[in-house]
Amino acid sequence: MELSGSVWMRRVGMLSARRSLLHLAATQFHSSFTNFLASPPLSFPFLTKFLGPSSRCISFSTHSSAATLPSTLHQDDLFTSPVGDDEKKAESPKKGSKVILKGLTYPEVEKWVQSHGYRPGQALMLWKRLYGNNVWASCYEELEGLNKDFKKMLGEHADFKPLSLKDIHTASDGTRKILFALEDGLIIETVVIPCERGRTTVCVSSQVGCAMNCQFCYTGRMGLQRNLSTAEIVEQAVLARRLLSSEVGSITNVVFMGMGEPLHNFENVLKASEIMVDEQGLHFSPRKVTVSTSGLVPQLKRFLRESNCALAVSLNATTDEVRNWIMPINRKYKLGLLLETLREELCARQNYKVLFEYVMLAGVNDSCWNFHFSSPFHTIGIFS
Repeated sequence: MELSGSVWMRRVGMLSARRSLLHLAATQFHSSFTNFLASPPLSFPFLTKFLGPSSRCISFSTHSSAATLPSTLHQDDLFTSPVGDDEKKAESPKKGSKVILKGLTYPEVEKWVQSHGYRPGQALMLWKRLYGNNVWASCYEELEGLNKDFKKMLGEHADFKPLSLKDIHTASDGTRKILFALEDGLIIETVVIPCERGRTTVCVSSQVGCAMNCQFCYTGRMGLQRNLSTAEIVEQAVLARRLLSSEVGSITNVVFMGMGEPLHNFENVLKASEIMVDEQGLHFSPRKVTVSTSGLVPQLKRFLRESNCALAVSLNATTDEVRNWIMPINRKYKLGLLLETLREELCARQNYKVLFEYVMLAGVNDSCWNFHFSSPFHTIGIFS
């Protein structure tokens, strides 16, 4: 079985101490992962582009060199918060008795509207004004064409805006980084990435900070402050369209590759992706909504069984020794278990491809030896 027909390499910019690492999709290779492993070392000059004058780039190398790993593990190498501790991380504060509409799926909106004495048809009209028809309403005053009494009820019992715009930074290549303020004063980042081929991607965050502590990611150094609510995740995609569609064109893709480990906030990410692909709303194709994970195996298995959206696995090493250091999650869920789980789950799915992400770190995971056919991919028969 061929696990993936393509490999994504991400351009990685190490920002200043107050700014988290941006993961930007740089290019997509249309050769198979098997051919990639067998090919000679490649050169990626575009990976050294800066995001701005205040940015620094991690150096990338394709020459063979021995990885220098720490001889002992320190506390800083471990998770900054226990995996599976979602319930202890508070979500966004509730606004009194008001319901936050963008945290509800369409069936939930319909049920809520009916509970206030209105017809299901009015729920659909509301839904389309929240997500469709190029309206993307952020307050009840923008709900044109709705019954006056219905709008009054919405103004009294519903909240429309879980995020507030703080700033937008534009890079020389047209990439936009949007800073949003949450109700509790915390800040998250959303990135809009235009592409010459007519595809524009919004990269959304799923947590404030992250518990995974991956060594190449500055967000991990923040620790996990809290999960984002479903509404806070969905609103990133809504506001990206509202704010930037006139400048960058139609936003066609969503990637959960911003701040946080998406599958560590499983329920809210799953619900947010369901709202994003609703045909009456934002109407993203499930194939164009990609959830990236560092390798939380139980949640990954659930995702493949419960969601039709795409999955990306942040791999970054071909041995447990190297991956244990780069990505501490590997000490809990080893590479062999991760890949075997993928192989087993994909046996039941037709025409489903998993994308592997690989950040090349000079002298750590970029040697020819790292891509030798004795790697775990072949010892478990992942490509057989």
